[in-house]
Amino acid sequence: MDQQYQQYWQEQNQQQPVSQQQPVYQQQYQQQYQQTVYQPPAQQLPTDRNVVVVILLSLVTFGIYGLVLQYQLIKEINLTAARDGKRTTGLLAMILLSCITFGIYGIVWTHMFAERVGAEAARRNTGVQFGAVDFWIFSVLLSFTVICPFIYKHKLITAVNAINTSYNYYG
Repeated sequence: MDQQYQQYWQEQNQQQPVSQQQPVYQQQYQQQYQQTVYQPPAQQLPTDRNVVVVILLSLVTFGIYGLVLQYQLIKEINLTAARDGKRTTGLLAMILLSCITFGIYGIVWTHMFAERVGAEAARRNTGVQFGAVDFWIFSVLLSFTVICPFIYKHKLITAVNAINTSYNYYG
């Protein structure tokens, strides 16, 4: 029995050269990450939206495509950011409440939506800088320029594409 124990001990404690030894905490994390297997979600979200195509389709369809896209973005952010415990109000409710409040709810809703997209992009470490500040700068303060609302839309689509890419890989 003693000989079997010594043999087992020697097998378990084979020393690596000093240059190849890792601290215990690093070994623990390495084992943890080697065991982590990411399962892609059942529903893959689109990651290739292009702002030029969105603008052209919105013009050709007299704004209907813009509404359809906004509906899809709401569904996607509710799915990808479900961990935050919030839920973005649907498009129809936003439109109706905006009419009742003379557009004030639409501004507040868009602020909260941009903030949620930015928070999710930051939580997922996508490297995309986006938030409610972008909405206020590009869509409100500089809305009199022709290009700034399109810059906001480009930043929004880029952020959602990055979030969807992360979601498609990590879930």
